Amino acid sequence: MKIKMAITALITGLLLICSCNQNEPAIQNEPVLNEDDRAGHSVELLYMGQGSLRIVTETEKVIYIDPYAGEYSLAADLILVTHEHFDHNAIERVKNRQPDCRIIRSQDAVIDGRHHTFELGYVRVEAVEAGFNRYHDVRHCVGYVLTFTNGQKVYVSGDTSITDQMSEMSEMHIDYAFLCTDGVYNMGNDEAARAAEMIGARHNIPYHNSTTGNGEMFSLDAAERFAARNKLIIRPGETITIE
Repeated sequence: MKIKMAITALITGLLLICSCNQNEPAIQNEPVLNEDDRAGHSVELLYMGQGSLRIVTETEKVIYIDPYAGEYSLAADLILVTHEHFDHNAIERVKNRQPDCRIIRSQDAVIDGRHHTFELGYVRVEAVEAGFNRYHDVRHCVGYVLTFTNGQKVYVSGDTSITDQMSEMSEMHIDYAFLCTDGVYNMGNDEAARAAEMIGARHNIPYHNSTTGNGEMFSLDAAERFAARNKLIIRPGETITIE
């Protein structure tokens, strides 16, 4: 009798253990990533003030766009310049550079009216039209559309008014659009909102929106008055994940 009860208790215990194991989630080991499997990792973008941005890619490549505001401590792999005004082309501030750091200026990106694309492996850089006003000649100014290996696209307008190409840019399926809005030989808030409607990005970010001499050249009040749909306000010094 005692043996029978012991066997019954043992069977009951085994059944309970099996039942518990069925309810627990399976433990999966995280896959080991290699350089070819970086797609899907986050891209980090820091707004530095004025028209200056810093982007760190999935593979930790560092990109500076229109250097002028902020600090440049991370070693640069790529520097992009939209045009040759002093508040966009202060590349001498980027003293820390990788030995193979590449610099792409507007004169490299638009030649004889033709806008060029640069395939760099960790990012695709496509030059697009910019300018179309008295102080920003379309022959010497560009914007950039950056496509990262996670598929995300960032458009940086540089200094510009509405361009002929903007009506076609909705086909690019841009995720984040940085639009200048200071209204001084550039788009103001109203014109930039019209540009945002044409481009159709998932997020529309006002930047380069003030001429005050505070180093950041950013006005929160002006940013809040930017009336585009899908508006995203980023203050100087703030970082967003491009996803």
